[in-house]
Amino acid sequence: MSERLRPLIQRAVLDIVEYDYQTRTEMVQLNRQMPFCVMSYLKKGEALLRIQGREYRCRDGDAIFVPPNVIHDHVKVSREESEFLWWHFNFRTAYNIDVLSLLKLPCKVHMENSSEFEQKFFDYMEAIQNEETIALEVLACIFDSFLKSEKTQLAPDIPAVFMDIFDDISQRPTAGMNLKTLAEKYHMNPTYISNKFKEYFGISPIFLQRNMLFEKAKDYLLSSAMNINEISEELGFSEHAVFTRFFTEKAGISPKEFRNTGF
Repeated sequence: MSERLRPLIQRAVLDIVEYDYQTRTEMVQLNRQMPFCVMSYLKKGEALLRIQGREYRCRDGDAIFVPPNVIHDHVKVSREESEFLWWHFNFRTAYNIDVLSLLKLPCKVHMENSSEFEQKFFDYMEAIQNEETIALEVLACIFDSFLKSEKTQLAPDIPAVFMDIFDDISQRPTAGMNLKTLAEKYHMNPTYISNKFKEYFGISPIFLQRNMLFEKAKDYLLSSAMNINEISEELGFSEHAVFTRFFTEKAGISPKEFRNTGF
């Protein structure tokens, strides 16, 4: 996995839509298109995945991954009893960026840590408390096999220069950054940067920058001893009043009110 993606993955939020454990002798899911990620682990038996013009035959210990909105078939081709552990989920940052779209994950891997995964999955199904923590452990366990696969790579349609721009905005947000400064730094047309960035990440660079500044401001207000002037300077705002106006527009209350209420 690219080290560039690690901070993004660490900030992502797991939203589990549904999950189950099923024993089946028949399964015919044709031309299926789901608005979320699909993962299915074959505990025992056989199944066939057709996706993007290829077929993947699955046996005990294999896991499949299907990205959102990708048409696929998932079928059984025999009457042999098969056991499936599956879940549907989204894995996005607070800025609504689909983290997994930045990776080209293989459609099928064999789970080397299958026993550990199965135990965590069943723990999750039975959990009453700490459900979110266990869910993240399940995700980490299954993704360990996908991310270690030699077939996993950064999505090839995202040029390195746009990952650099993403890093600049997400890791070092500053109010002084704008399309003009990005264009000068990366020697590209401002409109081209904005359009291509939104194509790759689903969000404009300026919208991402404003969200990042807002999140940073909230963190400083709640967890640091800096006064509001210092926070304004730290985030690169030209004046205290500009920062206050920016924050109030985003939060609906002033920075001082936000800090006092902890809301």
